[in-house]
Amino acid sequence: MDELPERAERVAAIDHVIRQITWQGQKQSLQTLNRQDITLTMPQMTTLYAIRAANTCRMSELALLTKQSAGTLTGIVDRLISDGLVCRVRDADDRRVVQVALTPTGEERLAQVDLARRKDMTRMLSHFSLYQLRYLEELLRLLLAGIMEMDVRPEDQDQVVHSESHAEPVVQ
Repeated sequence: MDELPERAERVAAIDHVIRQITWQGQKQSLQTLNRQDITLTMPQMTTLYAIRAANTCRMSELALLTKQSAGTLTGIVDRLISDGLVCRVRDADDRRVVQVALTPTGEERLAQVDLARRKDMTRMLSHFSLYQLRYLEELLRLLLAGIMEMDVRPEDQDQVVHSESHAEPVVQ
């Protein structure tokens, strides 16, 4: 039996659901970020998370991580600095190099975002059984692996290997 037509139908249905989830998730995230105790834009939040993941990084590295232009990123970082969430620091190995890092206030703000998102997710997933949550997590990890494979540079594509859980492709 030919599975191709049904597979194409399922892929189209999943694409539709993911677009809805993305749209609704974006709206929910914006609501969270607009809370009086958080007050961040989506690009600011993305930038803060990227800086936290890198610990400290040069602006050029940050531009690559966030997929934003250097000019756009400079404005975002300047605003985060004026809000006391980010600071510029000299590179320990090369004093000519300036990096950006989170301040304790920036760490606190991201902790508030994390807590708000966790509460939102708890509410959204409250009607799932524990079994369904585990299965959903497994399926989402597989989906994420597929998404991450698409983010790999074409010249590195043949070097992608999957971790034991099939959740995170790694470029070697």
